[in-house]
Amino acid sequence: MDLSRIKSRQSSPPPLPTAGRGGAQHPEWKYLSHAELMGLKNLLFAARLIVEGAYAGRHRSPYKGSAAEFVDYREYYPGDEIRTIDWKAFARTDRYFVKLFERETDMACHVVVDRSASMGYGGKAFNAFFPTKEISKLDYASYLAAAIAYLLVKQGDRVGLTLFDEKITANIPAGSTFPHLYGILNLLERQKPGRKTSVARALHDVFALHKRRGMLILISDLLDDPVSVFQSLDMFRHRRFEVVLFHVLHRYELTLPPLDSVNFIDAENGEVLTARPEDIGTSYERELRAYLDAMAAGARARGIEYNLVSTAMPYAAALQKYLLHRGAR
Repeated sequence: MDLSRIKSRQSSPPPLPTAGRGGAQHPEWKYLSHAELMGLKNLLFAARLIVEGAYAGRHRSPYKGSAAEFVDYREYYPGDEIRTIDWKAFARTDRYFVKLFERETDMACHVVVDRSASMGYGGKAFNAFFPTKEISKLDYASYLAAAIAYLLVKQGDRVGLTLFDEKITANIPAGSTFPHLYGILNLLERQKPGRKTSVARALHDVFALHKRRGMLILISDLLDDPVSVFQSLDMFRHRRFEVVLFHVLHRYELTLPPLDSVNFIDAENGEVLTARPEDIGTSYERELRAYLDAMAAGARARGIEYNLVSTAMPYAAALQKYLLHRGAR
């Protein structure tokens, strides 16, 4: 049964505090403003797959217990609680049967954000070169992560945040309170682009942190070997995690910038290539398309939700589009 749905909530979202440490006033959060909260308040981020959790919540759990939704019968065994016996079934069959119910649980969602050097592409440092003002991929990923964390906490679920470049650089375990959310927002605001990318290695380390199945949301430019990335994600799917990929690329990665001559500098190893975008545009687009097709096909084969997003699209619109599409399936 598909658990995804979008529900309307009449109440306004709780306000984000402005008090910082020591009583000082914190300015509006960089990655989550009050205006954006109002736009997100009617969205719900529900699990598609059965999840495991420690508390009661809105999502289906693999554990059986007393709840509203009947699942099946099994024969009574000594030690079972008497109250679980179905006496109507006993009257019909003269045998003792216990009712099994599906118990709902909270969802533990682990948001994993790539903060490697390549994620710094775009933003203020590039405003002198690009024809329009842009935000970096890292800022875009942080906006997405903040909004997703807010939605999950608002609906009573647990969310954690992990940052990585070639390895995990910060980790906040899953929690469900608004003070916990503020800790996530604080960490996002402090981060800067790090070292070279190793998505596959970082995912191995993330996997070791989480024993119970839940949801993994990876936000990255995925500039790593696709085979290695999916081999790492296979571990999560084998443990029956729901996996969602937000593949964030800059608009001038999807389409080369309209400039006469460009020094293309690898952010992670410093290699430089000087070329005219119009001379390499056709071959670049062909290679890019092959890469994106491989990513989409690898995700589809594993039941992983793959979402290619461009920094040209406002993050709130990209998230709303995804959740509406998710809820319609």
